[in-house]
Amino acid sequence: MLLIFFFQRANLRKVKSYLLILTLALVALPQPVWAEEDWQTTDGTLYQDVHVIRVEDDAITILYKNGGALVPLYKLPANLQQRFDYDPVKAKIAAEKRSKEDAENAAALQREIEASETAKRAHQIQVANQLNGPSTNAP
Repeated sequence: MLLIFFFQRANLRKVKSYLLILTLALVALPQPVWAEEDWQTTDGTLYQDVHVIRVEDDAITILYKNGGALVPLYKLPANLQQRFDYDPVKAKIAAEKRSKEDAENAAALQREIEASETAKRAHQIQVANQLNGPSTNAP
């Protein structure tokens, strides 16, 4: 009833504008690639209310009832592997690349932590020297 009143009162241009805005807003909402009810991996892990966010050669990033996960494709049942075009050769190459990148990122993070700790110690020494004043070793 309200819509009929709206259409009678508003001119056609305004109605088209509102419908266009509504359509664009609905289209702009992020949509998962696939949505499933439940997945159980070959190792027995159960993911409920799965929404696929990203598909890679070796793994799938998902959101599910309890959070998010990166699930290796080799752990999925055959029907899901087929759906996501699992290729063991491509998956092995991608997994090795991911492992190498993870190791490089971990090493870079460790270097940053060490540099930060060194800078912190140097600052603490500088502050301590300023508080204690110049040391004199007079006999």
